[in-house]
Amino acid sequence: MNTKSYLALIAIDLKLALRRPAVIFFNYLFPLMFFFIFGMLFKAGRVPGAITQVLSMTIALGVLGNGLFGAGLRAIQERELNILRRYKVTPITPVPLLLGSMVTGWVIFLPYIVVIFWLSHVLYHMSWPSNMVSILVFISVGQVAFRAMGLVIASVANSMQEGTILVQLCYFPMLFLSGATFPAEMFPRWLQIVTNFIPATYLVRGVKELMVENHSLSQEWTALAALLTTIVVGVIVGMKLFRWEKDEKIRTSAKLWILAVLLPFLLLGIWQAYK
Repeated sequence: MNTKSYLALIAIDLKLALRRPAVIFFNYLFPLMFFFIFGMLFKAGRVPGAITQVLSMTIALGVLGNGLFGAGLRAIQERELNILRRYKVTPITPVPLLLGSMVTGWVIFLPYIVVIFWLSHVLYHMSWPSNMVSILVFISVGQVAFRAMGLVIASVANSMQEGTILVQLCYFPMLFLSGATFPAEMFPRWLQIVTNFIPATYLVRGVKELMVENHSLSQEWTALAALLTTIVVGVIVGMKLFRWEKDEKIRTSAKLWILAVLLPFLLLGIWQAYK
């Protein structure tokens, strides 16, 4: 496929995505609701530095919703509704569909990031970070990486019910153990070690360090390397296990491929534990 074909595919995917109420909910309403809740709980307008904690948590919530639910469950739904089957008769490979899904998710998600930074500036008087470009790049890489995880889950699930269970098994540990809902500093020491094995931890921690300590992207190279590796592995695994029709079933052992996209974070967790 040439560039024009990719752009046409992405444009179609965007139109279809924006027609779904679930896309609007998980990408905008759900994380925005938590933005205001966390803002009140942490007294973001009065406590210095609290808005940074609020932003890192709500960004992670948005990324997880966009990646695991937005990419994973939507891909399964399209296969179950025989939407993917229509592409099978055209001279197309799984790669454009996988890449198109990642780009679509990023385009839909980016306005949310701009909105919450603007709200933080207007409502909570937060200064605009001097390294805003680095922050946006880091968040974008993280968003695409979690989108890749969602597509791998979609590839190994044989039904919507099975996919929902797999998504939740990944989503809730990341939600509660990464610092996305409770600051990791509140955890006991042994649980803080466990959080080093959770992929979303590196997203939360990276955003916080970029904002508070004014880090550059080069100083977050370990998290960036893990996220970029996840994107590459996710595309390769998604392409390998891609199925056009719902009647095509996959072996139970193939679900172990989920561990492949988690491997960079398992290695990072081991390194952090013995650091």
